[in-house]
Amino acid sequence: MGFAVGMEKEKLQEKAVRGRYVKVAVGCWFTSTGKAIPKMLKYEDEEGMRHLMNNIQVLKTEQKYYAGILSHKYVCQAVVGTRIEEFVLLYYPGENTWNMVLAEE
Repeated sequence: MGFAVGMEKEKLQEKAVRGRYVKVAVGCWFTSTGKAIPKMLKYEDEEGMRHLMNNIQVLKTEQKYYAGILSHKYVCQAVVGTRIEEFVLLYYPGENTWNMVLAEE
């Protein structure tokens, strides 16, 4: 029983991903084993313009608990214009929502 309590304590101590959070709609491909792989996303900027990012490359995935809430963290990159942008996608299965986290400028 003490082992489970220790695991719960670890789950609550993850640090939040730093950066600017943007709500996004994500198109995923699912493998035969049920693993989700983000392939494209759409988001709206501060001026109300909608943007599409295709050909997302997932560099790393992790299952994390932020404040005790399960999320799936995807470290990604995509070509935006002429630059390669790196960003984080967070999927919250309890709410079935996605956030893109951009590095603060």
